[in-house]
Amino acid sequence: MSKATTPTADLAASDTAASLHPWKGVSWVILLTVLAAAFGGLFFADMARELRALVALGMMFALMGLGMSVGLAMGISGALGLYAVMGTRALDATLSQTPFTSASSTTFIVLPMFVLMGLMLWYSGITTKLYAAARILFFWLPGNLAATTNIAGAGLGAISGSTVGSTYALGRIAIAEMLRFGYDKRLAVGAVLSAGTIGQLIPPSIMMVIFAGFAEVPVGPQLLAGTIPGILLTLAYVLTVVAIALFRPDWVGEAARGAKAAKVEATPAPAPALSPREKLRIVAEAWPVPVLIAVIFGGLGGGFLTVTECASVGALGAMGYCFAVQDRRSFLRSLSGAARGTLSAVGSVLMLIIGAAILSRLLAVTGAAQWLSSHMLSLTSNAFVFFTLLIVLYLVLGMFMDAIAMMLLTVPLIMPIVVAAGYNPMWFGVFLVLMAEISILTPPVGLLVFIGHRMAQDPEINIGHRISLADVFSGVLLFVPLALAVVILITVFPQLVTWLPAQMIQ
Repeated sequence: MSKATTPTADLAASDTAASLHPWKGVSWVILLTVLAAAFGGLFFADMARELRALVALGMMFALMGLGMSVGLAMGISGALGLYAVMGTRALDATLSQTPFTSASSTTFIVLPMFVLMGLMLWYSGITTKLYAAARILFFWLPGNLAATTNIAGAGLGAISGSTVGSTYALGRIAIAEMLRFGYDKRLAVGAVLSAGTIGQLIPPSIMMVIFAGFAEVPVGPQLLAGTIPGILLTLAYVLTVVAIALFRPDWVGEAARGAKAAKVEATPAPAPALSPREKLRIVAEAWPVPVLIAVIFGGLGGGFLTVTECASVGALGAMGYCFAVQDRRSFLRSLSGAARGTLSAVGSVLMLIIGAAILSRLLAVTGAAQWLSSHMLSLTSNAFVFFTLLIVLYLVLGMFMDAIAMMLLTVPLIMPIVVAAGYNPMWFGVFLVLMAEISILTPPVGLLVFIGHRMAQDPEINIGHRISLADVFSGVLLFVPLALAVVILITVFPQLVTWLPAQMIQ
């Protein structure tokens, strides 16, 4: 399997340690270098402690703009700020203790197992079987191929927990399939990229695990908290596809037959002409997905297994399934590739967590977090106005940062305000993950959009269609309005998030 077809490189680079969108041109590099140096000098100017935290954030963004990984940019900015505020002894204590204490949390033990499980299943080819099964089960929906992509994305998210991995796996199958049946290229790419965002809400979610460890909330209930919002997000995406199919049938191939511009035979996509027995066989071949979902939800919700045990059983089951469907040589290659991908992804996550912990230490000692909390609460007594501003904030941050970096940067600043407003920390974790996933779809620097655009340049995927960056942005923006409606829904009715974890705690 070629490097271009595996999601492991992007799992590490895009889900965890991606820097700002790489600005091109010497002038940008010079400007950002000057800004980084200027912020570094400001640390030692005579100013209030709270302002030093702002200087650290400015330096962090400048370093990220120069292409430095987010974790390293956070760590350097935080370390310089601590040195300027508290001196050498405090910096030495932070650098000697923080990397170990932040990365050795027992919460993060499940990360390698969940990542390994997702990668082993990806190598086993389960994505193709899951997509085929979903297509047979949901052929009756208008725009069934795009709707199937979203539903398969939810199923894949329940066994993967990686946005980029799910996007890669679905994209290589679904985009070409939709284009062959005359689907509009914007809808084809948009359906795949939106489907990838579901995976971080439905357990096992890598981002939920990281939030639980960083925010010090129970990881099991936090994982379950994303289940109902994840289902709602899937329904929102399917409703978007159905609406497009009803109002613009030419986008799903219905009105494209015989069109002059059509390069392929454009026909509707009915259920495959297979016998009931063949259909049943295809659906049954996707059995690992419901089994692993049952293990994770049954083990966590029923209290039979701890989160670590669920992750271990899931990884062992994925390895066993891969061994059963592959020959010995292929299995060893898959195991080696999954192991390397797991090391790369988890190492990048831990590097980011260490950098965020150092920066958070600076925010704490300068009092910037407390200052921001008190001032933001005084700005408005209306919680919904506050959360509207928060939605805008995350959409703006998503223009420049990846989802995990955004989460780790804002948790120390925003969570105290959310808790003071009467919301459960687990609710905030779901809200934050959902907003982070939506924001990496939005222009001008939606990280997942650039990954999708690069993937769509593969001739095996675009099958002769030219898919521009503008096409990709237009496609994903079709799905953003109803995704934001889900955010508003869980804000108005937070019980949609907290009900399922409450059953587990009881």
